[in-house]
Amino acid sequence: MRLLDPTTIRLHRSGSGPTIVLLHGIGATHRMWNGIATLAGRFELVSYDLPEHGETAAPDGPFEIEDLSDQLAALLTASGITRAHVVGSSLGGMVAQSFAAASPERVDHLVLCDTSPALSEGMREELLTKPGHALARGAMARADLLDVAEEIYAPTLVLCSNGANIAMREGADFLARSIPRGQLAFVPGAAANAVTERPSWVTQVVRDFLE
Repeated sequence: MRLLDPTTIRLHRSGSGPTIVLLHGIGATHRMWNGIATLAGRFELVSYDLPEHGETAAPDGPFEIEDLSDQLAALLTASGITRAHVVGSSLGGMVAQSFAAASPERVDHLVLCDTSPALSEGMREELLTKPGHALARGAMARADLLDVAEEIYAPTLVLCSNGANIAMREGADFLARSIPRGQLAFVPGAAANAVTERPSWVTQVVRDFLE
């Protein structure tokens, strides 16, 4: 475990109301959430770029999903956010799982989009052959959060693109079955990234779940 400096992070905040922390996917930035920005009419939306993405520089060595979770905790503390809804996609979904299990008192509701507790061998190989974000891809490939799911006590909505591959669908099903208050919904018309492919659908479902 290593301490990733939270002071390197620039928070983006909009709206007012209960806080939703938005954690983007691998290779994306905080802007992947632009499509659900209308939630700012009822919630405060908080997003940022994970290390090695967008505005946030890469650290000087490898890190794990748990390190990103610890960084999130420090970032929220420094920002005066004691409790929030947490929404994570892909890489961000793994961080959200780890954070919800490690800091249950800080998570109101949890939404996990197109993510898994661990990648299949085929998914790991594919992930590691893609260019860019090597440190983050390594963290995802090494992640094993299978034992974490049963320690997540927040009401949890697992969203999975209807066109996702079998391994991702199985991961989503595992999360929904293993998280004590988990439920699963498949996103119609989405192939791999429900948030960017079906933003209006995701916005409505998340709003309904959180309210």
